[in-house]
Amino acid sequence: MERALTRCMKSPVQIFIYLLFYSLLVFALSLAAINILETGLTFRDLLLPCLVFPVIIAVSFIVFIAGRKKPPERQPVFTMAAVGTKFVLSSVFALTYFIILKRTGPQYIILFFLLYLAFTVYLLKIILKVLKVKSLK
Repeated sequence: MERALTRCMKSPVQIFIYLLFYSLLVFALSLAAINILETGLTFRDLLLPCLVFPVIIAVSFIVFIAGRKKPPERQPVFTMAAVGTKFVLSSVFALTYFIILKRTGPQYIILFFLLYLAFTVYLLKIILKVLKVKSLK
C-alpha cells in the first residue's frame, strides 16, 4: 500500500492532473444536483465558482510544493502558508461573489460553501498524503 501511495504522489504534475479530474467531477456532480433538486441555479451560476476554486487550490499547491524543496525546518511554514493562501484567496472570492456580483440568495451561499468545503477537503487530503509519504522516507 505504501508503494502505491508513493507512486501516486510522486510528482507535482500528477497532483495538478488529479486536481483537474477532481474539478471536473465536482462540476458534473454539482450540475446534476442543481438539475435534480431544482434549486433555481443555472449552468452560468455554477461555472464561476467551479472555475475559481480549482485556481485557488492550484495556487495553494504551488506554495506547498515550493515548501517541499526547502530545508526540513522551513517546510511546516510553507504548509501553513499554503492553507493560509487558500483561506485568503477564498475570502477575497467570497467578497467578490457575494458583494460585487450580488449573489446573496440562500442557494448561492449554499453552493459557495459546499464547493469551498469540497475543495478544502481535497487540498488537505493531498497535503496529508504528501506529508505521510515524505515521513515514510
